[in-house]
Amino acid sequence: MTIGTITTRRQRNEGRWLLAGLLMATTAMVAVPEAKAQDAGMTAWPMGIVSVNGEGTMFAANHDFMAYIGSADGSQRRLPTLGGTEMVAYGINRAGNVVVGQGQNADNRARAFRYVGDTVSGTTTDLGTLAPTIANSYSYGRGVSDDGTRVVGHSTWQGNRQSFVWIEGATGGVTGNEQMYGLDGLAGGYDHTYAWAISGDGRYAVGKSDGDGFTDIATRWDLGGLTTTGTATVENLGSLTGMSGNSFARAVSGDGRVVVGTSDDADGRIRAFRWREGATDGVASNVQMLDLGTLGGQYASAEAVSRDGRWVVGITQDEADIDLGFRWSEETGMESITAWLSRYGVNTTGYRLEQANGISDDGTVVVGQMQDENGDWFGYLARGKYEGPTGGGENPEEPTGGGSGLMNIAEYQQTLYAGAGGIASAGEFLSWLPMNGAHHRPLMLTPELDGDMCAWATGDFAYHGGNSTGLGLAEVGACTDLAGGAVRIGGAVGTTRSWQDLALGGSSRMAGQYVLGEVDWQPDGTPLLLSVTGMLGGWQANVDRAYSNGADTAISSGQTNAMGGVVRLRADWLDAATLGNTTINPWTSVSVGALHVDGYTESGGPFPARFNAQDLSHVDVRLGLTAITEITTQTKLSTTFEVAHRTGSAPTASGQVDGLFAFSLGGGQQSNTWLRVGAELDHKINESLSLSGSVHFATAGRDPSVAGSIGLKGAF
Repeated sequence: MTIGTITTRRQRNEGRWLLAGLLMATTAMVAVPEAKAQDAGMTAWPMGIVSVNGEGTMFAANHDFMAYIGSADGSQRRLPTLGGTEMVAYGINRAGNVVVGQGQNADNRARAFRYVGDTVSGTTTDLGTLAPTIANSYSYGRGVSDDGTRVVGHSTWQGNRQSFVWIEGATGGVTGNEQMYGLDGLAGGYDHTYAWAISGDGRYAVGKSDGDGFTDIATRWDLGGLTTTGTATVENLGSLTGMSGNSFARAVSGDGRVVVGTSDDADGRIRAFRWREGATDGVASNVQMLDLGTLGGQYASAEAVSRDGRWVVGITQDEADIDLGFRWSEETGMESITAWLSRYGVNTTGYRLEQANGISDDGTVVVGQMQDENGDWFGYLARGKYEGPTGGGENPEEPTGGGSGLMNIAEYQQTLYAGAGGIASAGEFLSWLPMNGAHHRPLMLTPELDGDMCAWATGDFAYHGGNSTGLGLAEVGACTDLAGGAVRIGGAVGTTRSWQDLALGGSSRMAGQYVLGEVDWQPDGTPLLLSVTGMLGGWQANVDRAYSNGADTAISSGQTNAMGGVVRLRADWLDAATLGNTTINPWTSVSVGALHVDGYTESGGPFPARFNAQDLSHVDVRLGLTAITEITTQTKLSTTFEVAHRTGSAPTASGQVDGLFAFSLGGGQQSNTWLRVGAELDHKINESLSLSGSVHFATAGRDPSVAGSIGLKGAF
């Protein structure tokens, strides 16, 4: 996907640097629920993303005068400096392993730099200047070729400004810096030239030049013979008033044959242009340069062009001089992004799509910035339908994997995590619910009844306030005593379910069954009660992930399966102390749990996603103190205080939004410590039947915030 960005006349438009990166770098600026992971890959980027690579998996960004390289998997690295305190990135190559920009050297002079590496390691190189023998000379890197071997920008010294191209391994450049070649202006000199972008193949640089009595004229440099002749062919692209006048080339197609930018027209108004090599459909005074028009206003600026040069996007104005993003092609002419989307049934009421700053290779995806009725700004991704040779007309083809729509990028990314991450969290909760709910105490600590065999039925309800998840359990089981009552073994089967309401009317539901087994042993002559408990469960999850589609709400639905299990070892010190009719019983437990969630593919909505499988594991350690008070010979009250600590995998959401971008949210490791208190009342109805009820409350952690249980036990 070819994305171009450029600053405009207004300060607020600097936010557009961020938008192209948000298209692909899906970990950026996402406030994710339950993001308590210590190393969860959830880096919140408080910075401007200036450029993304061809696949959208790597990007360059800036924050606090430092340059960064980042990845869609959430990793990032601050680029090594040139010895000074400031770095600014401007571009990243198509492969995603070269970042260019400007930085301060140890003498606090601006230098063009080239970083080669990734988010783990790499090297930043000072590209030097066009006047290396002059102390007060500077350089600024702006654009980079697809393979990263060519960098364009400009160099200044003693009042001069000249464009350059730096070529890796070259030997014919300026004296003292043989990899850097100066690009002459249109008048043969170099007083003021400005290279802004380079074609993907590295053959052409574009920008502006002055000379011949005019200033700021759109310019293209042919770099094809530069390494053999030492000079580049400079070409005046002209303006909409002829071969002079103000114009500026801002972006270029992959092969350099299509250039877009801005130009004054005969009335002095700023207009967007497309210059095409060999064209004859332009203005009368410059047949290769076409005025792309406006939507009724006085201003238009072309900001980006698709890789093949067929589609152009930018900013224009309507009759009321209100800025609007536009998309242009020969077939449709200039149309607002709103009008383009409305042709495919997308409702944008309540939003003004003010800027369009990047476009995909096939012309179906545009990124920019929009404003709602409250004046709040959002980065957007708009997708129409393919209008190429095999589509268009009455039945244009649907985009791969989805349909036409308008995505609020930040909101959409949050829903990705809420969906898949919510399944993993709910699966974790359901795995541990029987262990710390129905079986929060060993079987030997349930009411003692006549008989060496027992059966029980238990129902639990719990609510996890951390992510608004409800949980329920129903279980039946049986036990028997062995070794003269020193050993008790039991088994149970149960069903559990969870439910969670997601944003915008979405929902997540899980339901399934589990089996559980327990062995308790109280060694003769000791106050210790040792127990081991294990459960294994399987669930089916159904997720309706809701997100904004312009003024409407869309839902993409998915279904998947999960399997989890927990094994707990516990030791209780019975009757460690006695206070009147109350006994004090300290205990400790160590548990290990694992969860697997299958990958799944959504259907429905304009932006369905494919999610990868998840594997999570956790270790849970608890220290507790239970006080058992005999109220009557038939009734006992147990109060429990415990400290819990759990470490392990954090939920994740990774996969692919078909036709758009890969994403990786969450993951890594998490660590939580919390407190839990509980009270339980056991009442013997008779010597063969008892009724128990409990309630537990927990601080923020991985246990439910509140849980209640009621159980009936019989002996025979």
